[in-house]
Amino acid sequence: MQAPDSNTSPTTTRQIISLVLGLAVGIAFFAGVVYFVKADRAEKRALILKNPGYATGIITRIRTHKAKRVSVQYTVGGVKYSLKTRVPRAFLRTHEKGDTTAVIYATTDPARAILKATLRPSTK
Repeated sequence: MQAPDSNTSPTTTRQIISLVLGLAVGIAFFAGVVYFVKADRAEKRALILKNPGYATGIITRIRTHKAKRVSVQYTVGGVKYSLKTRVPRAFLRTHEKGDTTAVIYATTDPARAILKATLRPSTK
């Protein structure tokens, strides 16, 4: 008497290799995206710190769920700008909606800005 055929075939070497290659490509893609996001942030930071301007911003909105974020409005040369950025939890403990905070912006493009409170020394 013969054993009944099963509908599932054993995993072949080709399938395992395909799975491993697919996983490697996925990881490489994710690493590339992370690299370019970090490079973009570093470029923005360098542009701002190359020739910085300083303004006082007013916190207009605070989001405490998921990503801790604030919205800040600041004025440069009579033009109002808005900044939305992530902030550390400690910042949220000491600031409320309507409080003022220091904003550092690029004098060549005042729309590019960061909060002074989020400015950390660069790691090299």
